[in-house]
Parts: sequence; structure tokens; C-alpha cells
Amino acid sequence: MILSSHIEEMEGIAFPANSFKKNILKPIFDVQKEYYFYPFMAISKAHVIMLIEQDIIQKDEGKKILNALLEIESMDFKSFEYDDRFEDMFFMIENMLENMVGRDIAGRMHIARSRNDIDLCEFRIVLREMLVEVLKNINTFREVLIELINDNLNTVMPAYTHTQPAQPSTLAHYLLAIYDALRRDFERVLIAMKGLNKSPLGAAAITTTGFKISRERTSELLGFDGLVENSYDSIAGVDYLTQTASALMILNTNISKMLKDTLDFCTKEFNVYYLTDAYVQASSIMPQKRNPSSLEQCRPLAGKAIGEAKVIFDVLYNTPYGDIVDSEEQLQPHLYDSIKYTLRILEVMKNVFGTLRVNKEVLFERAHENFITATELADVLVRQKGLSFRESHYIASEIVKYLIENNMDSDEISEQIIMDISQKVLGRSIELEQSTIKTALDPVNFVEIRDIIGGPSPKESGRMLKNRMDELVLDKETVVKWQAKFHNAYKNINKVISNL
Repeated sequence: MILSSHIEEMEGIAFPANSFKKNILKPIFDVQKEYYFYPFMAISKAHVIMLIEQDIIQKDEGKKILNALLEIESMDFKSFEYDDRFEDMFFMIENMLENMVGRDIAGRMHIARSRNDIDLCEFRIVLREMLVEVLKNINTFREVLIELINDNLNTVMPAYTHTQPAQPSTLAHYLLAIYDALRRDFERVLIAMKGLNKSPLGAAAITTTGFKISRERTSELLGFDGLVENSYDSIAGVDYLTQTASALMILNTNISKMLKDTLDFCTKEFNVYYLTDAYVQASSIMPQKRNPSSLEQCRPLAGKAIGEAKVIFDVLYNTPYGDIVDSEEQLQPHLYDSIKYTLRILEVMKNVFGTLRVNKEVLFERAHENFITATELADVLVRQKGLSFRESHYIASEIVKYLIENNMDSDEISEQIIMDISQKVLGRSIELEQSTIKTALDPVNFVEIRDIIGGPSPKESGRMLKNRMDELVLDKETVVKWQAKFHNAYKNINKVISNL
């Protein structure tokens, strides 16, 4: 009893208790005014317009509400502070409206709607506009990569498997692979945005309303592509969050893999990429150091973006299928932060790669090292001598072993070496002309003859690049249309109001 009395003395006996106010309600209010003020105003205006058009409220009363909403919207709401007289932003605005038009008229705005469908609509509006920015920035980075790919169609380099030099390829071929992953990331984010751009309005608390509202009209006014049709699903379904989180996690995982390679390529040992001075930092003690800090800073950002997106799954796991605060104002900012980190990374990466210098000579030299054309030598034995691939593979493997043991390079392979080793392996000598051997071991030839679909030959990479350029034009147009759709929706709402 003593403890209880002490708590009541410190906390108060009326709602809200001081600790609840300090730790829950005020932080939620701060989130609401940062992200949801303008979406809430747009939703409210669209709802009132629909109520007027459906003859649910009188036109003159509706216009009074709308004019008051426009006045409130013009205020610097971000300067407002939490007031414990009101549970949150919603009730504060409702109070402001009552003071302007009277309680009776103001109360008519809340016909056929609930905090439940309003909140879900706000969340979707904020997310879709943030995802447009992600799509724009992915496309900008893709555009930079296209230029780099075009400049390196003939830049022969080793391709790596299991972190070891494997076969000759080109830098263009490697970058096209990264580009294509980014294109799939674009598609995943776009799918997420299409999925969330459905209106839950009209679901009210969870079972709709007895008033003859038009859910289609509010959806149209707010720039949605349709409805979350089932009202229970409108309130309970949160897979728009998990779908968005999934797309962000995959995108940042792909970026982190690219960052790993890029940082390796920037080392003195690799000596492949050279970052301009704007993106490197000097050591505090070692004057010769050029630290690629711009890229290093991006890698933890990618980890943070993944971590914030993963919170969505951690919080929503095992929650009830219905209205629940777990999915509301405290959860949503984790996704917003994931998006913010992602945008920061994409902007830096765009600029780093847009100014990157490639050491083509080093890559060309490395393509001649480590016997990485051995596969083609084996293929020649199959094509010209009719051996099985396993036989030719074994011969090529034994040739490489012989060269390593005798401290020889691949360009020292002779007709005699091939005859001797084939005799050892097959019991008979295989003869290859020296010109054939030389061609088989040439990394440029290795790349050029791999011109089937998806291969590294400059011709095939050029064809893929052309397709990617055409595709990017369409993707950029898609984003512009989405952005215009949302922008025009809000303009149209105010236009409708002025014409009432």
C-alpha cells in the first residue's frame, strides 16, 4: 500500500500517468507530427468531400469543415508541442477544429471513420512516397553503372569463384551482373509500393459502417490504385510492412556484397579501382594512406538498414490478426529509418562510381595469370580431338600442375608438354599446334568466343547493355508517373474543395 500510494503520488491518478505520458504518448506525438500531419489532413479532406457528395452531411457544413482544415493545414504544425489534454495529434486537431467551427459541425467529420482506418491509410501514404524516392535513387545509380559498363566492354579481367581467380571475363560482364541485381531490387520495391498503394479507408474500426459511403471515391481522391477490399484485411493485414521490409533487406544485402568487392578492388594489393580525392580520407599519422572511408561508411549503413527492416518481422511475429498497437506509430519509424539509410547509401555510391577510375592495365595483366584459361584448353581438346570433357579436364589439370612444379607460366606450354602429359594420362600422345595452344590460352579470345546469351564477349555484353538502357528509360518514366500521380491527387483534392 505504501508503494502504491507513492506511485500514485508520482504518477497521478488520472489519465495519462506521468510515465505513460513521458515514455509513450509524447514520443508518439513527435512521430505523428513529423510524418503524419499532412497525410492526416489529406485523408480528412477527402473523407469530408466524399460525405458531401454522398449527401451524408450538408454541403454548407462540409465546406465549413474543409475551410477550417485548410486553415489548420497552413499552420506550422511541427512547432506544436505535446499537450496532455489530448491523447495524440488526432485529438489535438479535432479540438482545433471544434474551436473553429463548433463541436456539432466538427463532429460530423468523424462519421463513418475510425482511428483504425485513418492510421493504416496514413502509414501507406508515407511509405509510398518514401519508396518513390528509393526507386528514383536506384535508377540514378543504375544510370551511373551503365556509363561504367559502356566504358569497360573490352576491359578483360579475372572472374572469381570461391574468392579465387577462375576464368577470364570483363569488367562490363561483372558490372552487368550487379546492375541486373539492382534491376530486380527496383522491381521488388515497385511491387511493394503497388501492394501498399491500396486504400483501407471505409473499413472504419474493422466492419465498415452503416452509412452509404463511397470507399472508391476516397481512394481515388488520395491517389490509391484501389481498395484493400475486405474491411477486416484493411485493418488487420500488415504484410504491406513485411513486403516492404523484405525488399529493403534484399536491396541492402545486394549493396553490401558490392561494397565488399569494391573495397577489395580499392586496396593496393588489388589496385583495380581508384577513388577520387573527394571520397577518400587521409590517415592522421601515415601520410601515404588513402582510406576509402566513403565506402566504409556505407557498409555499416547497409547493416543498419537491414537491421531496422528486420525489426518489422521481430515485432509483428505472433501478434493478433486485428487492430493492435504493435504495428502502429512505434513500429513504422523503423521502416522509415531503413529507407533513410538506404537513400544515403545510394547517393554516395552513385557519386563514387560516377567518378571512379579503373586500372584496365592491371586487370588485363591479371587475366593472363593463374592459368585461368585452362578451361578453354580443355575445351579445345574436346572440340578438336574428340576427347571426353573429363579426359581433357584431367589433362589440362596435369599440365597446370606440371607448370607450377617447374615454375613456368601458361605461355610456356608447348606441343611437347601436351604430348607428354596426354601420353601419361591416356596412354597415347595428343598433338596440338602451337598456334592453337596460343589462341586457347589467350584471355581475349577466351572472352570473345563466349558470345552465347549472357556471356562476357563484348558483343554480347553490348547487346545486354542496350537492352538495359532501353529498360532504364521505361523504369524512369514509371517512377515519374507514380510521383505525378501522388502529387496531382493532393492538388486535385484542393481543386475539388474550391469548386464546391
